[in-house]
Amino acid sequence: MHVRPALAAVAVAALLATGMPGTAQAATRDSDRDGIPNRWERTHGMNPFRAADATADFDRDRLTNLREYRLGTLLRDEDTDNDGHDDGDEVRDGYASTNVKVADTDDDDILDGDEDADRDGIDNEDEDDANEVCARDDDDRDHDWVDDEDENDFGLKVGDSDSDDDGVDDGDDDTDEDGEANEDADDALDDDCSGDRDGDGEDDEDSDDLLGTIASYDAETGLLTVTSRFGYTVSGTVTADTEIEFDERDGDETEGADREATTAELQPGTEVAELDFDDETGALEEVEIYPPLP
Repeated sequence: MHVRPALAAVAVAALLATGMPGTAQAATRDSDRDGIPNRWERTHGMNPFRAADATADFDRDRLTNLREYRLGTLLRDEDTDNDGHDDGDEVRDGYASTNVKVADTDDDDILDGDEDADRDGIDNEDEDDANEVCARDDDDRDHDWVDDEDENDFGLKVGDSDSDDDGVDDGDDDTDEDGEANEDADDALDDDCSGDRDGDGEDDEDSDDLLGTIASYDAETGLLTVTSRFGYTVSGTVTADTEIEFDERDGDETEGADREATTAELQPGTEVAELDFDDETGALEEVEIYPPLP
């Protein structure tokens, strides 16, 4: 007697459905019933007998491990495609122009994180800087004070704190020679995640900044010229709106440090911590100098 092929297929399916041992069943076994197969959990360092780890967020990108499994993203890397745009943000933003697993979705040679999908003047990767808690803020793998997502903006290397091997950390360098250190170039006024762990009132990334020294200052025209420690010069016009302040080095107890200064202190040879220019108008907004040593 012969069994018709159709009936045979039904019989096999019924056996699998009732628990017949086999490769297919083993591959999909989910002991803790958290929606993630045992095999995948073991491969990715999860516990197949602990359902709670499906709702955990190992890389703190605001996607649960279960969601990462379903999306096919990396649950221990907050930016699976390394485009600067964290996975959680890229999934939630709803932009058709970005894909959480594709670094340059529209193939225009611009990483998705560097795009401005909503055309508000803020890159996709920076949209969350004002509202993301610091524990979930962007990684700085090499501790050079330039976030991993911003290293490409300066042609720097993620994981190398001194990309050009000049003895100066990438954050303290000024790659575009605008008088502002790389570490400060992407700071938003309402981004507080740079931190002040020593409680000295200054962001840790700004401790002991040194741009260079004043070459000249013309009191009549307000033209200030600074020679950077890297050999180039930066000029800007000091106006009534320009803030001039004394900065304070770590451990510096010099009288007058960390207070307002005046144009009278803009003397040749004075050390300059930083110049801050308005990104839109180019106006010189702030001059930070160090008081003379006793």
